[in-house]
Amino acid sequence: MQQLRKATFRGVPADDCARKLLAVVPVIMRFMRRQMRHHRCAELTVPQFRSLIFLSGHADASLSALAEHIGLSLSAASRMVQLLVDRGLMDRRAHAGDRRRISLSLTRQGRDAYRKALAATEAAMACTLKTLTPRQLGQIGLAMGMLHGVFVSHHGEHGERDHQAGRPSNGRRISK
Repeated sequence: MQQLRKATFRGVPADDCARKLLAVVPVIMRFMRRQMRHHRCAELTVPQFRSLIFLSGHADASLSALAEHIGLSLSAASRMVQLLVDRGLMDRRAHAGDRRRISLSLTRQGRDAYRKALAATEAAMACTLKTLTPRQLGQIGLAMGMLHGVFVSHHGEHGERDHQAGRPSNGRRISK
């Protein structure tokens, strides 16, 4: 059995794995977005809700970082943030270290709105995954752990990576 397991998984090229990931990740993301939209507060637009999602994982984010993530201009992001501040979902204040920089964070109400939608999305995903066997679920769990480790070690917790920094895919610095 051990030899069969090794034979089954040995020699799968990284480009085949990459193709499969690129095919399935958008499908999963569409499912997640659909669920998150379905369970968001009715008075929030999708960009506003995406802002809550972003700030849930980026404490004291700058307005620029939020605008870039959402795909809005700074002025449009600023107007949107002001609406969220007015609704009590977000705090906007001068950054402690640089008074020219704006720091954004979720209020308790903003965190609650995000958590409610996230919990409902997790429940919907779990319901979908219940069609799999315990062994398949275990394999997915192991694969997700491996993918998380690889992408965090190579690209940081939030996926940023400076491709010009001289780091090949193994994460080691290239000597010049």
